[in-house]
Amino acid sequence: MRFESKYLLIFIIASLVFMSFGCTEQPVPPPVEYTEPELSYMLLARFDNVFWCDPDFYPVARAGQEEKNAVEQFLAIRANEAEFSAILTHLGLPDKADYTDAEKLQIYREYKKLKYALQITPSGGVYDFSLRVGEGQGERIDGTITSSGTVTILKREASINTCPICLVSGTLIDTPTGQISVERLREGMTVWTLDDMGSRVEAAVIKTAWTQVAVPFPVVRVSLGDGRSVTASGGHPAADGKPLGEYRACDILDGAAVISIDSVLYSGGVTYDFLPSGVTGLYWANHILLKSTLAND
Repeated sequence: MRFESKYLLIFIIASLVFMSFGCTEQPVPPPVEYTEPELSYMLLARFDNVFWCDPDFYPVARAGQEEKNAVEQFLAIRANEAEFSAILTHLGLPDKADYTDAEKLQIYREYKKLKYALQITPSGGVYDFSLRVGEGQGERIDGTITSSGTVTILKREASINTCPICLVSGTLIDTPTGQISVERLREGMTVWTLDDMGSRVEAAVIKTAWTQVAVPFPVVRVSLGDGRSVTASGGHPAADGKPLGEYRACDILDGAAVISIDSVLYSGGVTYDFLPSGVTGLYWANHILLKSTLAND
């Protein structure tokens, strides 16, 4: 018994020394999981100068429109509990029964940022994301982010980041050999244009451009009384330079009365434009005379 007691005492002393050095096994805390809006804020904080187009100022800014939308859309924004909570935390605002119009404007601006500044979608236990950084000559960044906030960049590529004022895919352009969809146009192809005397003449395509847009992206569909219609960004100019988004019912566009102008959501992901040779930059899209947005350098 004396022998066993001696070694039992040694074991107890050794155990106490082991514990004093913090060598006991500690429980591993579960990983923190963030909501999708919280992950979006992490991405916006990680990348500088994220580029996006504010629908209250593009393509046509109207005084007081942002404030009006902030108040009208507040209840819908509040209904998304996860997003609303993330916005309040980001702004340092309390969760309360009512908010001032100034606070609603702050919240609305954050809501727009989360909606338009990046695309984030769940995919097999992680989230795929895509965003653009830098205005003009910038980059597009694609990657993944886990629910715990680990970011993996999959692709970075050069991108011309501008707020698009272009045509949707499938828009038909008049050419001497028939109509061709705008996305199929290439430099050197021949289209119809107007010269400075107002005559319809052939012209070579001297420049093409496409712009990546959010999905879905708001555009306008202008319909004329003679059956013609065209769908494009609201800022795309008609032949006289007036943006399509500024037309109203009964206005005259290319010799016909506008019967409706509707806001629609475009899911094509890319908008297009091109520049014909000559001095006017005019061309026919779906048989309606429009003006190119591209400069003739």
